[in-house]
Amino acid sequence: MASHRRANTTVRTAITLTATGAAAATGVGLTATTGHAASVADVQAQVKMLDQQAEQATNHYDAAVEQMATLQKQVGQIQSQATTAQLQLNALMGSLGPQAAAQYRSGSVDPTLSLILSQNPDQYLQKALAVDRVGQNEAMALKSLKSQQAQLTSLKKQAADRLGQLQQIRAQAAADRMQILDKEKQAQTLLATLSAQQQQQILAVSGSFGVTPEQIATLPAVGGRAGTAIAFAKSKIGIYYQWGGTGDPGYDCSGLTEAAYAAAGISLGRTTYDQVTDGFEVAPILSNLQPGDLIFYDNNEHMAIYVGNGVVVHAPSTGYKIQYAPWNMLPIDAVRRVV
Repeated sequence: MASHRRANTTVRTAITLTATGAAAATGVGLTATTGHAASVADVQAQVKMLDQQAEQATNHYDAAVEQMATLQKQVGQIQSQATTAQLQLNALMGSLGPQAAAQYRSGSVDPTLSLILSQNPDQYLQKALAVDRVGQNEAMALKSLKSQQAQLTSLKKQAADRLGQLQQIRAQAAADRMQILDKEKQAQTLLATLSAQQQQQILAVSGSFGVTPEQIATLPAVGGRAGTAIAFAKSKIGIYYQWGGTGDPGYDCSGLTEAAYAAAGISLGRTTYDQVTDGFEVAPILSNLQPGDLIFYDNNEHMAIYVGNGVVVHAPSTGYKIQYAPWNMLPIDAVRRVV
């Protein structure tokens, strides 16, 4: 299935709030006063913004980790090919006669040998029937040697190029990781300005708010591969969100859906940006949805898996557990069906 990457400039141009800037914007240092309701709303809005920015950085981090794994695999394959080429080169060196070996080492090629190595060996045979100094077999061995050396040089360059890319992507992943941690720290700093009761008020909005016990109790039984993916996602309810997570002890939003469908034998992209191109588009109308559909929110930064009854399962953000939520908990960007 098709996939794509967003340009890294998206992260670079995102609104970045420093801890000091966030404090100034929301009045950090607030205390629970008669005007605390406005403060709670402000803090809630800022925390939501920070969560969104952290999720964006998480998507880029996930993509970088995936690219690193691919590059490391490529480097291993190239190095293996280079080792084989080096062994073949050594064997060819050992098979050369003394004169051809000397010419190879010095870089000079006898005119007679040059003719043998030319594109028209038949012409040489017509012009020089006697190969007194260098036999044709030896010349062909020398030609193979030079070809093998060129291949080895090319493989070494490929490996060096991949390692250079790998170093750049590692630096990008480290920068994304620092950005995620910074957003989390800012959000925690903001929440710490509120009382425990006010914090719970904010947390409740991000929880399974709007999903009734009846909706959960009457979720439809789903078969096939979609049913397998849904069962996997539901089995992870209660596990804490982990940015970059693709398995226990935690998942991020796209890590959960990727793992859920992997359990059903279906390969999805790693990030929300990838998965929003997997499968085919479905109109974002509740009556059109089928259990197993993937729903994308917040400019495709967040996603969930639809499980029926107007309910999704998703991994929200740092500090929250995988949980049920209303299918339209946020503005919807896209719905994709992969089975």
